[in-house]
Amino acid sequence: MNSRFQSLLTFVVVLCSAVLAIVGGIRLLAPGSLDWMADVAPGLAGRVLPEAVDAAVGLAVGLAGIAVGLLGHAAARAARSSALLRIATVVVIVAMILLTPGGLIPIAGYSFAAVVIVGVVVMVVLLVRRHPWWGMAAVAAVAAIATWAVVGLQSAEVVGRFGPAFVERLPGVLYAAAHLIAAVGLIARLAVSGNPRRGPFAIWVLRHRTAITVVAACCALPYSIARASWLTPWPLLSPNAVDLAELPGALFTGLSLGAAMLAGGLLTLGLIRPWGRRFPRWMAGLGGRPVPIALAVVPASIVAALFTVGGVDMMLSVLEGTLGDGSIGQLLEFLLAFPFWLWGPLLALATWGYAMARRSDAAPVVQQEPQPFSRTVPRR
Repeated sequence: MNSRFQSLLTFVVVLCSAVLAIVGGIRLLAPGSLDWMADVAPGLAGRVLPEAVDAAVGLAVGLAGIAVGLLGHAAARAARSSALLRIATVVVIVAMILLTPGGLIPIAGYSFAAVVIVGVVVMVVLLVRRHPWWGMAAVAAVAAIATWAVVGLQSAEVVGRFGPAFVERLPGVLYAAAHLIAAVGLIARLAVSGNPRRGPFAIWVLRHRTAITVVAACCALPYSIARASWLTPWPLLSPNAVDLAELPGALFTGLSLGAAMLAGGLLTLGLIRPWGRRFPRWMAGLGGRPVPIALAVVPASIVAALFTVGGVDMMLSVLEGTLGDGSIGQLLEFLLAFPFWLWGPLLALATWGYAMARRSDAAPVVQQEPQPFSRTVPRR
């Protein structure tokens, strides 16, 4: 890891940890003064801790994050590694994950759906610049789908409602993101500051990373298939086809979330596909260039942490009856249709395998000097 990236990583960890410390301090000293916290669901730790204790722990974890971030930066610059510092970093990471607010999966889904739409537009533009004829065909297809969404599915009305609602919850979203980003930053620091030799588990992950990645990508299929069924007379995970016909906005929302989930599965496959190492040739200005490792690893790591925490939170909400009726059948339905509890850990392993593989590719190959030919003289 170069010094510039080390400094950037330290800055991000310290900044996000400072947010946690400040919010925790305000909640502890002036309870109820942060109005936006009323809309923030408690994290896994907040489910069992009193609010004052949860705030105090948040303050302590934020301060600890600042400390281990700065100490880790100093240790990296001095090229020294401390076992005590690594243990403290692991404790802070676990605490940050446990304190991450719940209820993030729906917000993340809507946000990623918007990102997918923007990404499709950008890719079409790049395709037009490199292959105009194919690009114009893609423009026509995207324009047809957009027209159908606006005219037939009332997408403009849905987007108009989502925008103000998202802005209203933006402070809580940023607060939750601070937990995840700080934790991922500390995980990255821990990964590069440890022993460069790979242990048995790391070797196993690297050897089986293709299978791990494929299974992780398949976690997107149940939800995507269920949402695609809304276009048929037998919709899954919806009231019935009549209600969908009368609520085109709900149909647009469901199809958008299904498309976003499918796009997430395709991006997961990028961890083992050639276009996850080099940008495809059809992308004007980028085609053929290596994909920066951080461009794939950082977002995937954050999403892996989000899915893991959000998946566990969703299952607990089902068992508590706050999401569904709390029955075993409802729990099984959520386990199968929303497998974030599995996708998150598998995505973390797939991302780790991708990073190890890319680093192996980038490692210089040491060639041995050819030995001069020596003629052996037989003994008499």
